[in-house]
Amino acid sequence: MEFGLARTVRDAAHLLDAVSAPAVADKYFAPPPAGPYAEEVGAAPGRLRVAMTTAAWSGVPVDPQVAGVAETAGKVLELLGHEVTEASPAIDAEAVVEAAMLGLYGTGGAMLRAPRRPDPALMEALSRRVLAETEAATALDLLAAVDAQHRVTRPVGLFLNRYDLLLTPTLGQLPAPHGTLDYDDPDHTARSWLRRIFEYGPFTAAFNISGHPAISLPIGQSREGLPIGVQLVAGYGREDLLIRVAAQLEETVPWHTRLPPFHVAR
Repeated sequence: MEFGLARTVRDAAHLLDAVSAPAVADKYFAPPPAGPYAEEVGAAPGRLRVAMTTAAWSGVPVDPQVAGVAETAGKVLELLGHEVTEASPAIDAEAVVEAAMLGLYGTGGAMLRAPRRPDPALMEALSRRVLAETEAATALDLLAAVDAQHRVTRPVGLFLNRYDLLLTPTLGQLPAPHGTLDYDDPDHTARSWLRRIFEYGPFTAAFNISGHPAISLPIGQSREGLPIGVQLVAGYGREDLLIRVAAQLEETVPWHTRLPPFHVAR
């Protein structure tokens, strides 16, 4: 799910320390860490078993520059002493789409329950469609979305019992021009929209659904100078591993001083 955008791994660790503790009345919460996440920056992770894939589970093509950055990250991890193997969890891409519908039902439900019902005339086409599909949804639709979540979560959990980390590209394509993903396209249903955005970003949604911790690191650049990210995913409650390995990569392949040809300081 959404988190902070940080310039350094240390900043991300401090932010996680600040917001990760549960509130008193929270029904669900993640396992507490052994210590502050900020103390994991610079700590040795040991020799880890890292699985790597650049193949999207939906079968959509991945840009060669994007795949190349992930492959480079895998080689860097090998140089750092980790065991890197090409392997991938057996994730059902259509189950990811169906599971993501639960989030859309939640968004639509919040709008329907708001003190002031939204005016469809003031909404983009996709928001109108989500609102209509939520209003028409039944308990069976909700149960189907929950079942799809389990069909995504189980193979990921089993896979991360065999490996300490999974390495993938963050996105499947280079940064797209503004308007490429058009929220006002009237031809989309909620599911067709999810499939469209997952064509562009096919690697991250499964872990939003499964709840496994993940981090995106901008270790590469396109030929145009735009950032290319890689994603690391760990088992439940192993944010400590993510921070340790992310800090290793940050030290070995620093990115926070890298600037594109055109930026706000020029």
